[in-house]
Amino acid sequence: MNPAATGTLAYRDLVARLAARPPGEATVLTPNARLVASLMRAVAEVHLAEGRTAWPAPDILPWNDWLQRLHEEAKFDDSGELLAPLLTPDAERLAWEVAIAADAGRPLLVGAGALAREARAAWSLAHDWGIEGAIGAWEGAADAQAFAGWAAAWRENARRSGWIDAAGLPGLVPAILARPAVPRPATLVAFAFDIVTPAQRRVFDACRAAGIEVVEACAPRREASVRVVVAESPRREIELAARWARARLEAHVGPAHPRIGVVVPDLAQRREAVARAFSRVFAPAGRASGGALFNLSLGRALADHPLVDFALGFLDLAGEPVAFERASRVLRSPFLGQGETELAARARLEAALRRVAPPLVDLESLRTLVANAHAESPGRRPPACRHLESRLKAAAAVGLPGRSAAPSAWATYFAACLAAAGFPGERGLDSTEHQVLVKWNETLARLGALGTVVGTLTAEAARRHLRQACADTVFQAESGESPVQVLGMLESVGLDFDALWVTGLTDDAWPQSPRPNPFLPVSLQKKAGIPQASAEASLELDRRITAAWAGAAAEVVFSHGLVDEERALAASPLLAPFPKVAPDSLALPAYPGIREMLFAAGREAGAWTRREDRRAPPVGPGTARGGTALLSDQAACPFRAFAKHRLHAEALDKVEPGIDASERGQLLHLVMARVWRDLGNHAVLVATPSGELAALAAAAAHAALARFRAERPGRLEGRFAKLEQERLARVALRLARHRSRSRPFEVALREDPLAIEIGGPPFAGAWIASTGWRRAASR
Repeated sequence: MNPAATGTLAYRDLVARLAARPPGEATVLTPNARLVASLMRAVAEVHLAEGRTAWPAPDILPWNDWLQRLHEEAKFDDSGELLAPLLTPDAERLAWEVAIAADAGRPLLVGAGALAREARAAWSLAHDWGIEGAIGAWEGAADAQAFAGWAAAWRENARRSGWIDAAGLPGLVPAILARPAVPRPATLVAFAFDIVTPAQRRVFDACRAAGIEVVEACAPRREASVRVVVAESPRREIELAARWARARLEAHVGPAHPRIGVVVPDLAQRREAVARAFSRVFAPAGRASGGALFNLSLGRALADHPLVDFALGFLDLAGEPVAFERASRVLRSPFLGQGETELAARARLEAALRRVAPPLVDLESLRTLVANAHAESPGRRPPACRHLESRLKAAAAVGLPGRSAAPSAWATYFAACLAAAGFPGERGLDSTEHQVLVKWNETLARLGALGTVVGTLTAEAARRHLRQACADTVFQAESGESPVQVLGMLESVGLDFDALWVTGLTDDAWPQSPRPNPFLPVSLQKKAGIPQASAEASLELDRRITAAWAGAAAEVVFSHGLVDEERALAASPLLAPFPKVAPDSLALPAYPGIREMLFAAGREAGAWTRREDRRAPPVGPGTARGGTALLSDQAACPFRAFAKHRLHAEALDKVEPGIDASERGQLLHLVMARVWRDLGNHAVLVATPSGELAALAAAAAHAALARFRAERPGRLEGRFAKLEQERLARVALRLARHRSRSRPFEVALREDPLAIEIGGPPFAGAWIASTGWRRAASR
């Protein structure tokens, strides 16, 4: 890397210079925020070693943040013409959606939102590598031609509206630096820039032209012991890395924590599995026992955090019908007002509502269901949830700003609606939840900034853009520095460690395959030198990254798996210079899990008590419910019978469109009971004309369905109810005609209640009539 630098600094000299000089004299730029934190920590260690307890913070920030700061500072300088306003990332995405939607003559195979993200990435890539001027001038594939049309529409919208996006900021730097009132450092240091794009090079040239000294500083490099470990599988590889990290942490001697790194190149895809593996090793008894010892650098989407998921779900519920399963999570959430006070009551209420709720509910219909829960659940009345009723009523009363309104008006409405619901709940938030709440409020405020691109939005569009913004925002809660850092590939480059393990270095993953952007001609990308565009450029970049890893710590371990499920894996050719060792040579402790720890503690205590527990407590007086299901469950699995019929551990009812097989069977029972009540015996059945029999069956089906719809409103409505009624009538008529060909009989009882005792307490059943003789059966 050589950013047209006028000098080069070694890492130690850079740290010493930052610790010795006032902050305003030098500004350090880094490719990412993690390098900022690493350099800040190194400067702090120098100050602490010299006995200082407070010092001015050095001016270190990522590249993009520096560009935005320059733009912000120039906005308040009145010595030149006004700068174009800078779009937020959400507004940029919306601007691309508008540009794509304007290309009405071209059919879209995917949604405009997904295309907008890809188009924005292609636009930024073209600006970074200096090929934006060629957009629209090439004869390329259909994707490239489509992108050229969208880019033309984007440019026209930007010209007409007078705004600029982040991709265009480097082009403004010369004009910004020409303003005398804009503050500038004496020295600009480019730290650990492994790749310098043409746009960055032009910015550095503009800084030199403005009299700023531009200095290059390289990442630290050590003499390292490098080994290659081959694991049985990728899963086993991660477990080995976790055990190795804990072993190195425990073996460290000194007042300061060691810096231990574990690099997982595909961390975004394997985040949950990696988190589980490290938790089992570092915190077998739960997060509190060891969660602060390791940290996964890659955060989750803001929308995936429970607090934000509730907020988005409640706003959906307030705006349109949603599936009851979605609404039920809102009801049971602790982020709804008084959720802790009414926790148990709301859980029982939600279970009761499943028996009467329609598949789709909105805020008003849910409020009605909650208010009428007692009347609609005779004999099984759930407890009252007065706070819940009042919260739902207050939220429903918040006035809409209109069918279409400014984005800022929707942001205000959404905040008011959630406040009326008691969001974020009555219990105190922990540190992570509080930070999530702050980020949510920032994201909600950003919704108002969409007014720069569009004048008004519908409620549905406003909710969609808010949800998309939360999905696109990757959030990582701030916490104390952890000694073990689990990192992705790019964010690990340039960092300094005491020990480093890099996983996943197989021949099909490293070096990486070329990944040219589909919206830009491949030939143009190769000519510009974009690393992802060609195999040669990608190989060269990965060689440099491998070399950087090999010198990033005193101990470095590279690893790969042998078999992934049924696929054989081989080592990356870039690992050929380094010696291979067996996993056993690392001499890593086993680190038992919580189960092994508990059993070991019990054995060591010598206080084992042997107890036979094969029989449940005796059944008390009364009638056991369950009918033949009780007998079949007992025969299949005694514990299942005990849990289901004694503890009443039953699965919650599913609220789905239409009716299931069990409900169809219950309806048919009701229909046939009414048919046999009206007919009475075989003689009447045979003597009834076909038309009257069909009418009788239809009336029985109508009555049974009316009873079902009264008990479960909304489950079967309109044409679906009509179709089910016709089906019941046809089945009942067919069954009756079949019985007309049997020998004479009389109906004595119609599934009347019957208690039967078989070697123990009685259980409830039913009496079903049959032809000429009677049979006891239960249901």
